[in-house]
Amino acid sequence: MYNKNDCDKTTIKVQVSDAYRIIIIDWSKNIKKEIFRQLAEFTGISIEKTQSISFSKPPVGNDVNPPNPFLRPTGDLAICHFEKSFSRPAAIPQGYYLYTKEDYRDKFFRDGDCFALNTRMFMTFTLDKFNVQYNLVHRDLIDETDCNQLFCHHISKKAFLDKQAKISNSDIESYLRNQPRPVPIVEDTLDEEFHAARVIRQREIHADLNIGQYFHSYCRFFSDGMFPVPSPRIYWPNRG
Repeated sequence: MYNKNDCDKTTIKVQVSDAYRIIIIDWSKNIKKEIFRQLAEFTGISIEKTQSISFSKPPVGNDVNPPNPFLRPTGDLAICHFEKSFSRPAAIPQGYYLYTKEDYRDKFFRDGDCFALNTRMFMTFTLDKFNVQYNLVHRDLIDETDCNQLFCHHISKKAFLDKQAKISNSDIESYLRNQPRPVPIVEDTLDEEFHAARVIRQREIHADLNIGQYFHSYCRFFSDGMFPVPSPRIYWPNRG
């Protein structure tokens, strides 16, 4: 059981290029809500638009039993993931681990941890809303000269983040709700025809509004189902 006499706060640092924010994790409060709130204040993107937050760092070696639940199978990476909410109990992934406050405090976060922020913006299934995912990567895992599978330097810039916040806070969604969108034959079913139509329509929206560059990192690779291929350019680079 959590002991109030233990160290009650941990501070971590979140960076985007030269901008940074000190995040205070108060173990006497709901830490998930506090982290969502403080990141929203830093990024300018509302909590309502935030789907999840993931932290990646080297594993903490503190001989705490039971074994570290954040450790990946390879043994060289620890990942902590906060999902804002699940729509219903059935939506919770099978095997989803419910961490305790002691897990976060003793086996993941350390006072002074410094994370660099990548913000991923995406459109919802219905193509009428924007959401974001925050990926925070510990500085010890970042190659300062190049991007890697965990972190992209190109989208970790304050100007890029400010543009994402501007899009997120705009009235574009009201415009999108009045636009034609593909509808699946069966609700909650990703049939191939619908999926193909959705991908095409999403690219059209990104190109038409010239916002595709804020949804993709063009130095990263994504899978087309079989092979990793460069992400396609889906905006007009010479438009304002």
